[in-house]
Amino acid sequence: MLFIQLLNSSFKRNLRVYGPYLLATSMIVAINYIFAAISANQSLKSLGTGAVTGSLLKLGSTFIILVTAAFLLYVNRFLWQQRSQEIGLYSMLGMTSKNLSLLTVLEKCYLLVISLVAGLVTGVIFEKLAFLGLNRLLEIGKLHQPWVVPGALVKTAGLIACFFVILMVIDLIKIHLMKPTSLWHTSTMVPKHHGAMFSLAGGLGIAMLAGAYYITLTTKPKITALNYFMLAVILVIIGTYLLFIAGSVLFLNWLRHRSGFYYQPRHFIAISGMRQRMEQNGAALATICLLCTAVLVILFTALTLYTGIRNTVRSYTPTDMTIVTNQPLSSAQRQVIKHTVADHHAKLSQLTAYQATTAQFGYWEGQRFVNQGSLSKMNTDTSSALILVNANTYQRLTGSHANLTAKQALLYSPAKPRSGKLTVNGQAYQTKAIHRFNFAFNPDHSIYTPAFMVVKQLPQGLPTMSVTTFNYQLAGNKKRLAFEAALQQNLGLPNPQVTGQTTITALLKQMYGGLVFVGILISLALGITTTIVIYFKQISEGYADQQRFTTMQQVGLSERETTKSIHSQVLMVFMLPIVGAIVNLLFALPAIRQIMIQLSFYNQKAMVIIAGTITLALLALYLVIYGLTTRIYHQIVEKR
Repeated sequence: MLFIQLLNSSFKRNLRVYGPYLLATSMIVAINYIFAAISANQSLKSLGTGAVTGSLLKLGSTFIILVTAAFLLYVNRFLWQQRSQEIGLYSMLGMTSKNLSLLTVLEKCYLLVISLVAGLVTGVIFEKLAFLGLNRLLEIGKLHQPWVVPGALVKTAGLIACFFVILMVIDLIKIHLMKPTSLWHTSTMVPKHHGAMFSLAGGLGIAMLAGAYYITLTTKPKITALNYFMLAVILVIIGTYLLFIAGSVLFLNWLRHRSGFYYQPRHFIAISGMRQRMEQNGAALATICLLCTAVLVILFTALTLYTGIRNTVRSYTPTDMTIVTNQPLSSAQRQVIKHTVADHHAKLSQLTAYQATTAQFGYWEGQRFVNQGSLSKMNTDTSSALILVNANTYQRLTGSHANLTAKQALLYSPAKPRSGKLTVNGQAYQTKAIHRFNFAFNPDHSIYTPAFMVVKQLPQGLPTMSVTTFNYQLAGNKKRLAFEAALQQNLGLPNPQVTGQTTITALLKQMYGGLVFVGILISLALGITTTIVIYFKQISEGYADQQRFTTMQQVGLSERETTKSIHSQVLMVFMLPIVGAIVNLLFALPAIRQIMIQLSFYNQKAMVIIAGTITLALLALYLVIYGLTTRIYHQIVEKR
C-alpha cells in the first residue's frame, strides 16, 4: 500500500512529465494497432495490388515498431534522470534495493496499463476512420473492416508489453549497479570536457554532409539512383549527429571570442549554459533535425507520387487504349476489337495507327547517344531510352509540319531537353527540341520513359513496332475496367502490349494510395516522437537552468533580462533543427526528382508546390511547439 501511495504522489508531483508521456505513448500504441488491424484485413489482400499494399503496410509496421522502441528508450532515459534524486532519497531513508526494484516494477506496470488501455481504445476508435481514409485513397468500394480486430489487439498489447519489460530490466540493472549517492547527484554531474577530437568530429561531419549533398546533386536517373540516395541518407544521418554535437561546441567557442556579443547578459547566460551541456543537447537537436527531415521527405515523396498519377498514366498511354504489336493489327484482330466494343456497348473514337522504332536503351555521353539495344541489355550505365518516328508520322499525329532534311531532327525529351548537334546510331543530326508531343508513351513500362526523335526517314536495321491507339466512351470505372480486361484477353496479348488508362490508374492508385497512407501514419508517429523529444529537452533544460537563473537574479539580473535570456537560449538552439531539415530537403530534391523521373513523373512545378506546402505546414507546427515549450521552460525556471 505504501508503494502505491508513493507512486500516486510521484505521478501528481510530476504530472508535467507523465501527462505528455502517457498521451504520446497512447498515440504510438494506437498507431501500432491501426497498422496491425489493417494489415490483417482479408479484403485488402484480395486486391490486384494486394501483395504490394501488404508489403507497404508490413514495411510501415516494421518502421513504426522501430520508432516505438527508440521513443520508449529515449523517454525512459529522461524519466530515469528526473526520478534519480527521488530514488536516491528513498534509498537514504532506508529503502533496500529490493524495495526500489518493486517500486520500479509497479511504476512500469502503472504506465503500461494506462498506455495500453488508452492507446488501444484510441486505436479502435480511429482505426475505422483510418481504414475509410485508405479506402478513399485506393478508390475501392468493396473493402470491409470489422470494428475490432482481436488479433491486432493481442499483437499490439504483446509488443508494447515486451518493450516495457525491457525498460523495466534496464531500470532494475541501473538500480542494482548505482550507489544512492550517485543517484542523488545524477542531475548535477559535470559534463566531460570537449577537446580537440570535437574539432576533428566537426570537420568530419561537414565533410560527410558535403559528400551526401554532392551525391544528391549528381544522381542520374539510372537503376542505381535509389542505392546512391540511400548512401546519401546514411551520410546525412552520421554527418548531422557529428555536426550538431561537435560543430555546435566549435560554434559556441567561436561566439565566446566575440566579446561584444558574448558579454551581453542574455547572450552570456545562454551561451555559457549551452556550452556546458552541448554534447547532450547536440544529440537531441540532431535527432529532432533528422526526424523533421524524415517527415518532410516521406510526405513529399508519397504526396508527389499520388498527385502525379494522372501524369504517370499518360506517360504509359496518352489515349484511353494503346496496343503495341510487332506488325500492324491484322483484320482478325481488328474484328476482335470491333466485337469487344459492341459486347460492352462502348463507342470508339480517334483510332490511330503508326509505325516507330522499338525503344532503344542506352545513355548519353555529352551529345552522343550510346545505344545498348533492347531492355534486356541494359546495365548500371543505362539512363535513357529513345524511339524514332518519321516526319510523315509526326505530321499525321500532331498536324504540325516537319520539313526535315536527312541531317535534321526534332527531339521530345521530357526528362532533360536536348538540342544542337546530336549523334544517334552513328548519324549526326542538327536537332531542335520540342516541348510537347501528345502521343509520347512508354511501350515497355520501364523505369526509362523514352525520348521521341523525329527524323526524315527511319534508319535501316532498327527493329520497329506498330502502335494502335484510340479513345472510347463508356460510363463507370467498373465497366471500363471490364472492357479493358476483356479486350486484352480476347486479343491474347501480354500486359505491356495492351495498356488501358483506367486499368493503370486503378493499379497506381492502389499502390500509391497505400504509400500515402503509410507515409501519413509514419509521419504522425515521427511527429509525436519529435514533439516529445523537444518537450522533454526543454523540461530538462529548464530544471538544469532553474538554480542558475535564480542565482543570477540574486546577484542583480532583472526579471526582464531573465526573460530575454530565456528566449535567446531557446531560440538559439530551437531553430537549428528545422533549418537543418529544410536544407536537407532542398538538397534531397534533385535526387528524389531523378527517382521520380524513373517513375514517369516530370512535373517539376508540382514538386515545388508540394515541397513548399509541407515545409510551411511543418514550420508552422514547429513554431507552435516552440511557443508551448518556451512557456513551460519559463515556468520551470521561475519555479511557477
